[in-house]
Amino acid sequence: MTRVTSESHIGELGSAFLQYLCSKQEVIYRPVRIFDVGIDAFIEPQVGNIATGAMIGVQIKTGKSFKTSSGRYSFKSDKAHFEYWSRCTLPIIGVVYDPEDEKGVWVNLSDIAKDRLTNKGPWVINLSVQEHLLDSDSLQNLIDSAELTRIKKDFIKFSYLTMPQSNQKKEKDSFQNLSTISSHTAWDELLDTFLSLLYDDRIVADAGYRLSLYFPKEKSDFRYKYIIKRLSLLNDVQLIKMIFSVKVALDDCCEHVAEHICNIMRYIPDICLRLESIIFNNNLSNDVNAVAIQLIESLSEYERQDLWDMISNKRLL
Repeated sequence: MTRVTSESHIGELGSAFLQYLCSKQEVIYRPVRIFDVGIDAFIEPQVGNIATGAMIGVQIKTGKSFKTSSGRYSFKSDKAHFEYWSRCTLPIIGVVYDPEDEKGVWVNLSDIAKDRLTNKGPWVINLSVQEHLLDSDSLQNLIDSAELTRIKKDFIKFSYLTMPQSNQKKEKDSFQNLSTISSHTAWDELLDTFLSLLYDDRIVADAGYRLSLYFPKEKSDFRYKYIIKRLSLLNDVQLIKMIFSVKVALDDCCEHVAEHICNIMRYIPDICLRLESIIFNNNLSNDVNAVAIQLIESLSEYERQDLWDMISNKRLL
């Protein structure tokens, strides 16, 4: 007689739990059905209705064996898996799901892996519901943590743009003359946060506000050249994410934050044409399109009643 073990169903409960949370928050969930060597699923956040292409790996542990007698949870693994997660080029998150209490907790494995390998263990991570709860409201915290890990990994190596060249004369306003490497990293992390597709819209808005406050004034400043280059390479999904960050600033009655983000957007080539194209081609909600039109009017200093009429007609359809 063909039999199915209860453990098989228990394992699926953890995957179903995370899939439910992702679906509720409009995050794409992709379970791994073959070659499971340390990643059970990938999650991919969206910007509006657009897939970002930015993946986060997830290892899921399910069952009562991961819950201690004191009511805490433990993510149990081994050295080989920690080595694997440390090698992964994308952020890896660990999830423990308790099917009896129907509760989940999470931990950033990428952030912990290096320390555990250096100290030769332990290969168990203790977690509490109070500090590590995973539900539909805290899913974004998981995504934010994974995105910060990705940004930090990018800065382990220096870009050729930020390394002093032996055959170049050092200028007083050059980026390499910042007093510490930490200043260098802070600037790059701030810019990368602003251009991120994964961070919460409020975090992106805050980064844009701070970036505008410290935006270099001199075109000879290396930071000016660097940010202008990055903005010139901006894709449409990143631009849509900026629109969302402006929207959340306006929703929070923080018009000054929205204005500062708009000031940065002035440096994006053909910005008004690109915003128009997004309005026409991306099937965004009318409230998001309304923010895009406000940006166009602010950037061009010209009223665009034609665009307002267009989204008004769409609303009536």
